[in-house]
This record gives sequence, structure tokens and C-alpha cells, in this order.
Amino acid sequence: MSERGKGEFWAFAAGLLAGGVVALLYAPARGEETRKKIMETAEDTYHKGEDIYDKSRTEAEKIYHDGKEKAGKIYTEGRAKVEETIDYVRDKVHKDAVEAEPTPEK
Repeated sequence: MSERGKGEFWAFAAGLLAGGVVALLYAPARGEETRKKIMETAEDTYHKGEDIYDKSRTEAEKIYHDGKEKAGKIYTEGRAKVEETIDYVRDKVHKDAVEAEPTPEK
């Protein structure tokens, strides 16, 4: 995940947390209950954020490794085809050169 993506995620999480805190502050409850709810909401949001981050990171690593494997396979296959083409052209040029040589007259 890029640095920008991490920042956007945490900005979203902070906004979610701030919205929850504001909602709790405007709800009719005693101060102690409100503080407890704020703490629980903050912890829940933090843990959900960790879960989302971990899942996203795992998925990104899987995509990266799959892509790297596919790119390696494409490179290997492409290189083999290029070498095959080079050999074919080299043989063809050699064959044409041999056929074009003048034959000695007797």
C-alpha cells in the first residue's frame, strides 16, 4: 500500500472516530458513561482499522507475488521465442548465403 493510501485510510478512520465521539457527546448520558462509550468506540474503530489494514496488506502482497510470477513466466516464454526466432533467421541467412555462393566450374 502506498504512503498516500495509508494516509487516506487513517484520515477516514479518524473521521469515523470523530463522528462517533460527536454522536456520543450529544447523546443524553452521564459523563462517566459517555467517556466509557467514547473509549469503547475508539478501541473498536482502531481494531477494525487494523483488521482492514491487515487484510488489505495481505491481499496486496498476494497480488504483487502473483504479478511477479506471471511477469517472470511471460519474460521466460518471450525470451525463448526471441531466441528461437534469432536461431531461425540465422539458419535461414546461412542457408541463403550457401546457396548464393558460386559453384566452381570444372
